[in-house]
Amino acid sequence: MNKITKITLINIIAIAAILLLLWNPIRHIVKNHPYEYVYFNELAGGIEKAYGNCEMDYYYHSTREASEWVLANAKKSGLETGNKIRVASWHTASVQYFFRKDTANFQVGFSRWYERGNNDWDYAIFTITGMMPEELKSVNFPPSNTVYQVKVDDKPICLVLKRETKDDLIGNQLKNNKEFYAAIPPLKNAVESDPTNMSVFMNLIESYFNTGKIDSAKIYIDQILEYVPKYEPANYMLAHYYNNTREPEQALKVLKTIREDNIKFKAAYHFAFQIYAQQNDLKNAEKIMLDLLETEQLDEQGLNQLIAVYKAQGLDDRGAYRKAYKKHADLYEKLGKKEDAKRYRDAAKKM
Repeated sequence: MNKITKITLINIIAIAAILLLLWNPIRHIVKNHPYEYVYFNELAGGIEKAYGNCEMDYYYHSTREASEWVLANAKKSGLETGNKIRVASWHTASVQYFFRKDTANFQVGFSRWYERGNNDWDYAIFTITGMMPEELKSVNFPPSNTVYQVKVDDKPICLVLKRETKDDLIGNQLKNNKEFYAAIPPLKNAVESDPTNMSVFMNLIESYFNTGKIDSAKIYIDQILEYVPKYEPANYMLAHYYNNTREPEQALKVLKTIREDNIKFKAAYHFAFQIYAQQNDLKNAEKIMLDLLETEQLDEQGLNQLIAVYKAQGLDDRGAYRKAYKKHADLYEKLGKKEDAKRYRDAAKKM
C-alpha cells in the first residue's frame, strides 16, 4: 500500500469516526427541532436517564408551541368565569407574550404547579421545570386532563391541561372561609377527577383535620405520599397526624426527614420545637432552634422560642436575650459575616 493510499484510508476512517460520533446529536437535532438544546449525550444515558434528574427546557421555549396549541384549539366549556378563556401558567412572562394579540378572548394568569387547584383557570400551560423528580417518573404522570404535550425524545417537557371541574376551586374557597364540612364533598370529587392534584389533597387533608376526622385525613396523606413520597407538605401533615395520635417520636422522625430533604422548610423546625417543649426536652428544643439559626431563617417566632428555652433553663430576660444574641454572633462569625457578628455581640453587651 503506497503512502497516498494510506493517507486516504486514514482520512476515510477519521471522517467515518466523526460521522459516527455525530450521529446521535444529529438525530436529536432533526427529531427534536426546535428544542435542540434539550440534549444529554449517550454517556449520560440520554434524555431517558436524565429525565426527572436534570433540568430540561430551562429557557421555557416550549411555552410557545403550547400557547399556539391553546390559541388554535381552546374552546369554551361552560366552566369559564367571565367571557374570556383563562390560561394559567407558572411562567406568565413568556405565555403572556404569545397571547398578546388575542387578549379579547384569552386572559393569562399565574399559578404554581402544586397550587393549580386553588386558582381559577380553564387551560393551563406548565413546563416540567420545578416539578418533583418522583412525580415526573411516576406512571400517573402526566395528569389525565392533559390535552397536549410538547415532547423531546418522547418525554414531555411542557403540558397543556384542560380543566374538567371547578370542584377543586370551590372546595378551596370553602376551606379558606373555614366552612370545612362543606368543603369536603367538592374536594373529594376533585380528588377522584385528578388524583395527581396536590393542592386538592392538601385542602382535603386540612379540612378533615379541622373537622376532627384525622383518620380520614390519614387515608389521603397515604395516597399522596404513595404518589410522591417526598412531598414535604404531605409529610408535614403526617407529622401532625402522629402528634395527634400521641406518637411524638414518629412525628419527630418525619420532621427530621423533612429537614434533611429541605433545610429551608421552616415549619418543620417550629413543629419539632413544639414537640420537644411538650416533652420538656430543653436540650433538643434549643438544638432545633439553633439548627434553624444555621439556615439563617430564625425569625421572631424562633427567637422567642429560643429565649423561652433559656428562661426555662433558669436565665432571666436579660440573660436569655444575651445568650441568644451571642449564638447569633457565633454563627455569623462562622459564616464570615463579621459586620452581622459584631452587631449581635454589641447587642449582647448592652443587655
